Amino acid sequence: MATGSISSLGIGSGLDSNNIVTRLMALERQPLTALNQKESSFSAKISALGTIKSRLSDLQTAATTLGDPNKLAAFKATVGDGDIISASAGTFAKNGSYAIEVVQLAKAQKSFSSIQTAGTSYGAGTLSFSINGSTQDVVLASGGNSLQDVANAINDAGIDVQATVVTGDAGSRLVLTAKNTGTDNAFSLSVSGGDANLTGLATFDGAHPNASAALDSIITVEGETVTSQSNTVTSAIANVTINATAVGTSTLDVARDTSGIETAVKAFVDAYNSLRSDITAKTAYNSETRVGEPLNGDATIRTLLGRMRDTLSNVPAGAAGSDYQYLYTLGVSFTQDGTLTFDSTKLNNAVTTDFDGVVSVLNAYGTAVNDMAKAFTQADGLIDSRVSGIETSISTIDSQRERMERQFDLTEARLRAQFTALDTLVASLNTTSTFLSQQLESLSNL
Repeated sequence: MATGSISSLGIGSGLDSNNIVTRLMALERQPLTALNQKESSFSAKISALGTIKSRLSDLQTAATTLGDPNKLAAFKATVGDGDIISASAGTFAKNGSYAIEVVQLAKAQKSFSSIQTAGTSYGAGTLSFSINGSTQDVVLASGGNSLQDVANAINDAGIDVQATVVTGDAGSRLVLTAKNTGTDNAFSLSVSGGDANLTGLATFDGAHPNASAALDSIITVEGETVTSQSNTVTSAIANVTINATAVGTSTLDVARDTSGIETAVKAFVDAYNSLRSDITAKTAYNSETRVGEPLNGDATIRTLLGRMRDTLSNVPAGAAGSDYQYLYTLGVSFTQDGTLTFDSTKLNNAVTTDFDGVVSVLNAYGTAVNDMAKAFTQADGLIDSRVSGIETSISTIDSQRERMERQFDLTEARLRAQFTALDTLVASLNTTSTFLSQQLESLSNL
């Protein structure tokens, strides 16, 4: 009465044992599903915190601009003829109008060697350039140099003269050009230790039509002559830079530029509102679905919201006592949803009335917001610390998952072993039942 072996789960018993084991394991795995959902929630929090930190960094950048008087107290330089000059004004310039004449543009010295025939070779030697009282040497260590080799050696030496080779029908020339304009950068060349060909390069062709002597720029400002080594003049008008581009006359007007303040304040308001909107979206709770966004109820974000509002609602020390110590006097006000509105007309009226006072107040608020944001955005700040805590929780989940997976494998193996034993038992009983039925049937036939 052999029972045979069970090769497929459920054959012996007639039960759908595979399906039963699968369903039992699904019940066993429910804690793992919950754990995976928890990990997904943690990952969503990290992503949301990253977005908030990025928006907060944008606010910090805008606040840095408000906190820098050099970026707010700007002046604008306007020229009458942009073909003659261009100009820029620094932070500490003064209002003024000026008549400008460019008498002479600065030039760099350009010198040409005599014509060199093809195949000319230049021996070893030293080319010494005398520039503004100092000597800059270029050494050719070996002979057999081409004219291009000489030019390359000059350029590789890193001196204040650059060299090129120009070849025409009559032959080639070595062209030497000072790297900087002005008479202080004029140069002369002498050769020592070289052969006749190398020595000949020190004799320039003064009649060449493109040769030019070093020149300083000469401009007049309100009739006063100003000489400069370059075409950029910074000494004529305090905190104003004039760039001469052509000979001729032009006017130059320097006036305070208030547009920078409006731009900076608007950028600040936009950055604040972008941050506030993202916080609202990522902390929302849907009462119908009873599902909250990743940062709903997050303590770090609640702290951030409180500090954001406090920083703009409380008067910073640098603004105390000013007629514009409150931001609403400068056109920046809170709305019911926590965002800011901006009235540029109100700001511009304040700027017209007391420019320096407005700049001082904006500097104070910008510095305060920057300091507030820094506590959250800096390395190991409040946001990084929150993220680190969440990452620790995820690591714990990973360990839990590994332990559970090992336990699930053991449980599934145990269940399959039990159902296999059941199959074997039922198969044995079925065989015995069949045998007994056959015996009884034989007895009844006697």
